[in-house]
Amino acid sequence: MRKLPIVLLAAGLALVFVLSSRPLPPPHLGDRPFLPRAGFLKVLFKAQLGLVADYFWVMTINRVGSARSVSEYRDIYYYADLTTDLDPRFSKVYTFAGITIPIQLEREEYANVALSSRILRKGLANTPEDKRIHFQLAYNLIFFEHRYQEAAALIEELSREPGAPEWYSGLATRLYAQAGDFDTSLGLAQMMRDSAEDDETRAHYERRVNEILQEQALQQVDKAIQAYKTRTGALPGNLEAVVAAGDLRELPADPLGGQLFLGQDGRAYSSAARFRLELIYNEKTADGERLVPKPMDSKNAP
Repeated sequence: MRKLPIVLLAAGLALVFVLSSRPLPPPHLGDRPFLPRAGFLKVLFKAQLGLVADYFWVMTINRVGSARSVSEYRDIYYYADLTTDLDPRFSKVYTFAGITIPIQLEREEYANVALSSRILRKGLANTPEDKRIHFQLAYNLIFFEHRYQEAAALIEELSREPGAPEWYSGLATRLYAQAGDFDTSLGLAQMMRDSAEDDETRAHYERRVNEILQEQALQQVDKAIQAYKTRTGALPGNLEAVVAAGDLRELPADPLGGQLFLGQDGRAYSSAARFRLELIYNEKTADGERLVPKPMDSKNAP
């Protein structure tokens, strides 16, 4: 019978010990858990690397279950990062960690967002075929980082996949417009309109084209309002005052046929649309917090 080399025997015994031990919180080195280096584990457990990756995946889940503070949620990133260093194709780790790492501090303020997006970007590089990672990264970019143009590009890419929901394209056009990239937003909406196979879809994107043009006009007026406020120290009484003061040459025409007016929040709105072409904001309600489109402010509505 052939004898195992001492090194392999020791490695096997060490693996059995590690896998049979109850996971315990590791000591910390600064603000991060003290974990073994992936390169060391790859050499030591070359033949059992899948098992070791599974072990640290279980440890990742364990950390999620026990996390209570910002730092403990931050630790999840380092476990997920090590797990995916050992097995870069372990796609579910990226999405799981990306969702769980951010923790809400107070309304609209989250911690650990950068680490969440970092593990998702790593997943995007190693498992580009997993569209869940694309969507979760887009979610981070929209709701946490407000990087609408980058999110729009991800959603637009997803919209081209076979069987993608139709609303992906609409969301992409909205995000491009919110980012101020009206050329891309308009081009995408026109492409969807022109390639529509039914009248209902074609009419939807025809309206979206006009909504994008309307938002472009409203943002132009918003800039003039802010210029007026910066110069005078106060908001104008109406949009006509902005034109009279020379901050705006004339009120642009509304592509949807409405009249533009000044809202209580100091922004421009149109009587032809209840909502501006923006994403969402947090509205506090009696039964908690929900995400809704921001409606027009009707103080000076015609």
